[in-house]
Amino acid sequence: MSPPMNGQPANGAGSSPEMAYLDAVYHVERPGADLYVEQVGAAHAPPVYYLHGGPGYHAHAFRELVGDDLGSYRVVYADQRGGGRSYADRPFDLDVLADDVFAVVRALERETAPFSGRVTLLAHGFGAAVAVRVATRHAEQLAGLVLVNPWFSMPMLARTLQRAAAAQTGDADAALPPEGALADPEAHDPDELVDTAFGWVSAKQLFDRLQFPDPAARLRLEHADSTALLGPTETAELERPWYVDVLPELPAIDCELVLIAGTRDGTSFPDQAEAGLERCPTARSGLLDAGHYPWLDDASAFAKLLHEALPQT
Repeated sequence: MSPPMNGQPANGAGSSPEMAYLDAVYHVERPGADLYVEQVGAAHAPPVYYLHGGPGYHAHAFRELVGDDLGSYRVVYADQRGGGRSYADRPFDLDVLADDVFAVVRALERETAPFSGRVTLLAHGFGAAVAVRVATRHAEQLAGLVLVNPWFSMPMLARTLQRAAAAQTGDADAALPPEGALADPEAHDPDELVDTAFGWVSAKQLFDRLQFPDPAARLRLEHADSTALLGPTETAELERPWYVDVLPELPAIDCELVLIAGTRDGTSFPDQAEAGLERCPTARSGLLDAGHYPWLDDASAFAKLLHEALPQT
């Protein structure tokens, strides 16, 4: 791991590791990737690892908009390989993204201080798929999962997008196969579904309509995105992203699971959220009158649910 780029060192002179306040940027070197990582908070605080959405997004906007509400935790904000400020020199899959998580944890513990207890994964959108895969590969190191507007099944999302695009066109020629046919993952190629949807309605227009009940919230997110550091201009991407589906893995999760859903997020609610809860009937859940980024629509209500979901400090 490369040394901190900026911020203060993990352990100030004369302070013990468990009393140190961490606020620094690191680069964690992995096979085929250079991962951009920020670590913030008291070394002895409960550890939380934030998994952003995407694939190909970044962690900056969440820290910018929600970081102050997580001051009681030791938070890791890491851009996943191929996204944000993290570079990848070859295509990768979901297993690689999952293994990166605890490679980062181990690197930070070596460089700074051991985590006090197991890590809680706080995941948003596509990050939930990464979190579920982590839970099936590294369950013994997890305290729990907190999943916000999860995308468990990208084929399911592809069908959602095509239905929404067809409805938005108002064109009879954009008729879809019967609902039952679309519910069969073998009946339609997810790539074809998405290509069709984006042929009718641009990807940005479609996602904006589904995810943002309030246009002002979208502008706030775009402003936060505009302040992020620029990442590599060329980087490898996740292989076959529209085929990622972790729904079959959910029943095997052996740690606490909390699901937070915005009822006005057309990409996750109700399809993805209900499918997840159906497979994990013991999971705790909370609903918000919000879109895909609930901290933009109702910051105080989201912060309350988040603190109820995360380990108590």
